Amino acid sequence: MDPAELERLGFFAGLPRWALELLAADAREERVAAGRTVLHQHDRVRTVQFLVDGALQILVRVGDDDLLVGMLGGHGELVGWSAFRPPYRSTASVRCERPSRLVAVPAAAFEALFERDPALGHLLLGRVAAGVADRLEQARELLLAAAAEPPAGERS
Repeated sequence: MDPAELERLGFFAGLPRWALELLAADAREERVAAGRTVLHQHDRVRTVQFLVDGALQILVRVGDDDLLVGMLGGHGELVGWSAFRPPYRSTASVRCERPSRLVAVPAAAFEALFERDPALGHLLLGRVAAGVADRLEQARELLLAAAAEPPAGERS
């Protein structure tokens, strides 16, 4: 993949050329059909993906139901952050709401970058943490809104 394509994704903004080249060497683009699941909750995750275009639903299994706890539609949004943290298991399922294009980068490429430049690794992991915090806030708001709705049989 061309390093310039990675650089256009916000997550990679400001990275030195060598870092973009290192990550781009292992990156690949994926096109995913609407309705297809990109990640299953609890699956082992060793690839990080970034949304180029499309829309993704974040779902958490509760009992027999998948609850919608977030939506991703922004260019460059991170999918599969669990690839950065043991035990490398997905905390949610991710399903395409509409046809989507993703860029996939193996976690091993990031690990090589972190080893070569720990300060750059710290910067990127900070971006991961910020994205996860935003997602947690979005999930909290959706769940609070759902809890405030009257049960289906009690709506007027």
